[in-house]
Amino acid sequence: VRREHPKPQFVRSAWQNLNGSWTCEFSKNIKGFTSKKLNKKKFSKKINVPFCPESKLSGIGHTDFIQEIWYQKSFSIPKTWKNKKIFIHFGAVDYQCVVYINQKKVGSNIGGSTPFSIDISSAVLFEKINDLKVYVIDKRCQGSLGTTPWYFGDGTFDNEKLIKKWILNKKRIQPRGKQSPHQHSWGCFYTRTTGIWQTVWLEAVNKKHLKNVDIHSNIKSSQFIFNPNYSIKFDGIFKVDIFYKNKKINSSFFSSKNKNIRIRIKNPKLWSIGKPNLYNFVFTLLDKKQKTKFDIVKSYSGIRSIEIKRNKIYLNGKPLYQRLVLDQGFYPKGIWTAPSDKDLKNDILLSMKAGFNGARLHEKVFEDRFHYWADKLGYITWAEFPNWGLNENAKGSEISFMREWPRIVSYLKNHPSIITWTPFNETNTLECNVQHKSLMRKSYAITKKIDPTRPINETSGYQHQKTDIWTVHNYQPIPKKLKAALNPKKGVYRNFPYFETTYKKEPYIIDEYGGVWWLPVNLRKKIKSWGHGDKFRPKTIQEVYQRMEDLTKVILDTKHIQGFCYTQLTDVEQETNGVYLYDRNLKFNMNRIKKIFKGLSLKYKKNYIQ
Repeated sequence: VRREHPKPQFVRSAWQNLNGSWTCEFSKNIKGFTSKKLNKKKFSKKINVPFCPESKLSGIGHTDFIQEIWYQKSFSIPKTWKNKKIFIHFGAVDYQCVVYINQKKVGSNIGGSTPFSIDISSAVLFEKINDLKVYVIDKRCQGSLGTTPWYFGDGTFDNEKLIKKWILNKKRIQPRGKQSPHQHSWGCFYTRTTGIWQTVWLEAVNKKHLKNVDIHSNIKSSQFIFNPNYSIKFDGIFKVDIFYKNKKINSSFFSSKNKNIRIRIKNPKLWSIGKPNLYNFVFTLLDKKQKTKFDIVKSYSGIRSIEIKRNKIYLNGKPLYQRLVLDQGFYPKGIWTAPSDKDLKNDILLSMKAGFNGARLHEKVFEDRFHYWADKLGYITWAEFPNWGLNENAKGSEISFMREWPRIVSYLKNHPSIITWTPFNETNTLECNVQHKSLMRKSYAITKKIDPTRPINETSGYQHQKTDIWTVHNYQPIPKKLKAALNPKKGVYRNFPYFETTYKKEPYIIDEYGGVWWLPVNLRKKIKSWGHGDKFRPKTIQEVYQRMEDLTKVILDTKHIQGFCYTQLTDVEQETNGVYLYDRNLKFNMNRIKKIFKGLSLKYKKNYIQ
């Protein structure tokens, strides 16, 4: 059971974790709301929340389509919470949900990757058992595939007409990431996640409390900048205590009317790759006389800068070479949900052991605690929206995207480890209409408005319209051909130049390459697997090492390239091109792997952070 606090950058003492044993009932078809369901004391199946019903850890493991699910949980409120405002928080529920407390509707949400909170003060009972029900609708099978086309890994399918029809389907307006649109997993689509898949918890606060605190830093002035947001307007005191390595180094008091509160840090220790210097904060809301404490919140962040100058990316004023790995965040027993907090940390440690200095978090919004561990371990990340499932040429897609992405950026932007935002990945390759291009530009604008401090890769790989970083994908398995592709006679390699804006010498990164297939012989009969470049599958493990090394060396030796992202950290179900097996067990000699991804030197670049 996931018992750790789900939001380590905003911790109060009065909270209650609701993870654990719930009851549920689900259906392949949408039957709609019924008062009979709402009034049921319990449902017929037990489920271990926050794990989705498709996962083994949920205790169910039902992997067919689920379009509707009801959840039920009984809970009690501590007596000490009386006269407080009570909130229920959901880390994420895929996709639409309505929440009821004691048969009373208290709120709803649309969006499978966004956290949300509901004030349930008027509905809860003290000294009695409360009944919580969550009704979820997930229409992922709308516009889904009728048969299973097998993906060969070289860009071809055994049913091209069906795939083309699916890609162009204007009904595809629900983001799903890498969740399979077919009944079964296939190609680069995997087991689905329905309903609750992140922690559910309760929290008690006073009427006057902090909604959130935006935290930025400025290394030139050695300052933290705080922007507190309050539940209501009031005339009081906002106090900030700052600690470094458990020693208090600053205590400051400000009027609650102040914004852009700046506190200078003497001789600041910068957050960087492998140097995770973090400062802890305690935020306190007080009355003017400083006698009454309305709210106390614990938080943390780091001082660092990320900026672009000409065609380079700079971390803390030094050029940065990014040696990233693609991390899809899937788990054999938990699907989208890590089995434990240790597993989140372990994935980062495994990546670092393989020689990577960060990850592109792919087609999934990773939970807050993953970013916490990235902050703690000095590991850079690119945060990405699970846009697959959306047809960017359909009008409804913009509504679906804008409903979630701005909230995601706002929620995660205090993490120093996140250095790039990626709203989209590999957008529609068969069509790029006015709606599509407009959505790309709008995604850039809204992201920059919410967070002007980070670079934006508005669409990874395909169809750039407005971007700070120029990214491309190239899975060419033959090193000589990759070198030729990345060094054209004119300009730079581009995926879809006929759809895109012109390249303006933005920092250039290969953020998908490699994907070399390998599966130990003893596992080959168990899994029908694939990898990129399957027509040129290596026959021996030594061939795998050599191909990885030669492909990576081509990128490192190309002068204008500022970083790479290798596909991928682990195998995921039938896609077996990971550096590790799906269960995180060893697949290769990790000393050999580390020499490839970290040991190979940069030919043209000196004094880079890497």
